Amino acid sequence: METQIIIGQILGIIAPIITFVSYQVNSKKKLLILQTGATLATCLSYLLLGAKSGFALNIVCIIRNVAFFFQDSKSKFNLISACVLAAVMGGLGFLSWEGPISLLVILALAANTIFMSFGDAQLLRKSVICTSSMILIYNFCIPNPTIGGIINESVAIVASIIGIIIFVKMKKEKRS
Repeated sequence: METQIIIGQILGIIAPIITFVSYQVNSKKKLLILQTGATLATCLSYLLLGAKSGFALNIVCIIRNVAFFFQDSKSKFNLISACVLAAVMGGLGFLSWEGPISLLVILALAANTIFMSFGDAQLLRKSVICTSSMILIYNFCIPNPTIGGIINESVAIVASIIGIIIFVKMKKEKRS
């Protein structure tokens, strides 16, 4: 295996570790800092593994995370900036076109960006089931499938399902 691919796989495996740690913090700012680190590792992994669309779109995800870091969660500007970033993702996705497989990562990351702007954790969890499933398929289909990306999206899907179930149970218990 080429050194470049090995480093790409290692960076891909570091990303879900950072993502896991990010779910353990209780501050939006700390979460976004850790998520940005995970996205940077993912971005570099995609670059080294030859996934042009994944690389280009994750650069925008880093910009998104930085923008959300400085924005008030309840600001109407969140949706506007998310729509602008989603449009940029669409443009970059087509500039880095790898064939129809690129649609999976373009649509997933653009949708994820929009859903993040709403500030509704339960809605975001529901959207992650769909968007992470799309990225999971992309991670299998790129020239050098990313082990870390596959792990990361699988964990995100399972964690979202668990979060939805827990939230629904808590809501039912509060009504009782």
